[in-house]
Amino acid sequence: MSMMNDRIELSAGGLTFGLADTRDRWTLGVGGGGAPLLISKGPALLTPILDGEPVALTLDAVKTSDPSGLTLRFVGEAVEVFLLRIDAVPDDGAIDLTCQFIPRRNGQLNRLTLFPAGTMISAYDLVNFRNRHFTPHTWPELNLGMSFETDTYSGDWHFAPHPSLFVFRKLEGNLFAGLFGVPYGAFGMHLSVEKYRVRHWFLEYGASPNGLALKAGEAFRSPRLRLFAQTGKTVYDTLDAFSDMLISAGQTPDPAAKRRPVWWTEPLYCTWGDQVFKSGTVPAVELQEQSIKPEFKPGSMLNEAFIREAAAVIQREKLPIRTILIDEGWHVARGQWEPHPRRFPDLRGLVDDLHRQGLKVVVWLAWPEVFDDACVPAEFLVGGGQWRNRHGRRFTDYSSPQTQKHYLAPLMRRLFSGEPGCYDLDGLKTDFQADKIHPEMPLTDPAWRGEENYLWRVTKLFYCEMKRHKPDAMHVGCAGHFWLAPWIDINRTYDVFSNNYLEHEQRGVMLRHTAPGCPVSYDLHGTIENLEGWFDSARRCGAAVEIGNLFYVKDDPLSEVRLADVSYYERLRTALGKKAST
Repeated sequence: MSMMNDRIELSAGGLTFGLADTRDRWTLGVGGGGAPLLISKGPALLTPILDGEPVALTLDAVKTSDPSGLTLRFVGEAVEVFLLRIDAVPDDGAIDLTCQFIPRRNGQLNRLTLFPAGTMISAYDLVNFRNRHFTPHTWPELNLGMSFETDTYSGDWHFAPHPSLFVFRKLEGNLFAGLFGVPYGAFGMHLSVEKYRVRHWFLEYGASPNGLALKAGEAFRSPRLRLFAQTGKTVYDTLDAFSDMLISAGQTPDPAAKRRPVWWTEPLYCTWGDQVFKSGTVPAVELQEQSIKPEFKPGSMLNEAFIREAAAVIQREKLPIRTILIDEGWHVARGQWEPHPRRFPDLRGLVDDLHRQGLKVVVWLAWPEVFDDACVPAEFLVGGGQWRNRHGRRFTDYSSPQTQKHYLAPLMRRLFSGEPGCYDLDGLKTDFQADKIHPEMPLTDPAWRGEENYLWRVTKLFYCEMKRHKPDAMHVGCAGHFWLAPWIDINRTYDVFSNNYLEHEQRGVMLRHTAPGCPVSYDLHGTIENLEGWFDSARRCGAAVEIGNLFYVKDDPLSEVRLADVSYYERLRTALGKKAST
C-alpha cells in the first residue's frame, strides 16, 4: 500500500487500485502513470439491494494500517455496519474485493451491485462465453463504446453453469473480473454498458419475494471479486491463469491428480443420431425449445435389438469402438430411471452380453426435470411436487437428505453395481441441465441456493455416488466451469447442428480453458459432409469423438436420410484408424 497526497493505492501484478484523495471514486489502472481502465462513480462498491431498495451508504472511516489491504467503513439506515475490504494478493498479481454488512431488520438480498451506475470502463470489448449455433465464435461481439447487456446466467441454454466472470480487452491488455470461490448463492453476474459507462453491474440473488433471506443482526459476507490484468496474452491464457490461482489456493482439485482410464477418450458410438434419423424427426436447434416441446419418437426407436445390432455392426465392420452410449429412450420417463419394460425387459442381460464382447455401456440421464408421466414419490420433489419450474416441469430436490438417501443412492447402486438386481453400467451422459435453477425454487436445504452452487453440488453428488459402485465409471458432461471440471470425466461439445467442424473445435478450446484438465469430446457430426475434416480437427486438437451413425446417414443438410453402406463404413474405418499428426 502506498499513500501520496492523501491518495491510497494498492498494487499487485502491475494492477493499481486507488482511492482518490477526495474519497469520491476508485481508479483501476495497469502500470504507473497510465490512463485508468476503470473509474468508479462513488467509493461504495459491492453494495446491496435489500427488499427491492438500494442501500444508501455514507463513508465513515478508512483503515489503512494493514499493509496488504484497506478497509472502508460505511454507515446507512438499512445496515448496522457496512465494511468494504480491498486486498492485494501479490503471489497471484491480483486484487480482491469483498464486503460484509449487518442488516438492521429481517429481509432479502436481491442484488449485490459490484460497481455503481456511471462507472467508466476504458476497454474496447468484453469477452463473455455465450455460445451460438452455426458459428465457430464462442462469444458475441460486445463493444463497450456501444450499448449491450450480458450476463453469466444460463438463460441461453449452453454449457450451464457459466462461471461468473468477464474479461475486458484493450489492445494487448486483458482485465479479468470474476468470482473467486463457491458457494455464493447467486444467479449470475449481470452487466449493462452504454458508451463505456456502466448502467448496472451486479450479482443476481433473486427478485422479491425470492431473494436471499437475511436475518437482522447476522452478518452477510460477499464472495470475493477478483481483479487481475495481463498484457500480451490471449483470453485463454487469462483463463488459465485464473485456473492456476484456484488450484494453488485449494479452491478446486488439481486435474493432474485424477486417474483417467484409456477408454474414456476412445471413440464411442452414441445411439441418438440413428434414433433421430430412423424416427424421421428433426429436433429443434435450440435446447430450450427441445425441453419445452420434447420429441418422443426418437426415444421410441430404441430397444434391445437396436443395441445388439449396433454391437454387431461394430464387430462386423471392425470399427475401433469399445463403448456404446444408449441415449434417451432406455428408461420409463425422465425422472423415473428404470428400464422401459417393453423395450428393455432385461437390461442386465444385455449389459452382460455387451461386456462379454469387450464393450462398455453408458446411458443417458437428464437429472433435473421430472416429466408428468414419471412415477416419483412427492417427498423427493421440490415443493412436494406442487412446484413447477419456468418450463412447467416438476423438479427433483437433490438438496434434501431424504432424496439423497432414498432416491439417488439406490438409483446409483442399481445402475452401477454388479450385484444381482443391478445393471452393472459403465457411465452416464448427463444432459438438459441449463436454465432450470431459479431463485424461486423452494429447496429443502437453503445452502444449495444459487445456480453455480446447486449445479456444483449436484454434479459432485452424482459423481461420487456413481464412483462408490464403479470407480472407473465415466461421466460424460457438458459444462465449461472450473468448479464442475473435477466431476466430469469427458466434456462434450454439445449439440452442434452444422457441418462446420470449426464449431466443435472452438467449443472445445473454450471447454479446455474453463474446465481445466477435462478431456474434450466432439459431439455427433450430423451428416457425412466434412466428415474427414471433423476427424482431422479432433485429432489435431486431441479430442475424443462420438460417432452418431451406424445405421443411417445423410450426405449433407439438404439430402434425405439413407441406409449406411460399404463406402461409409470404409470412411469410418479409415478415419478412426488414423493417428494424430505430430
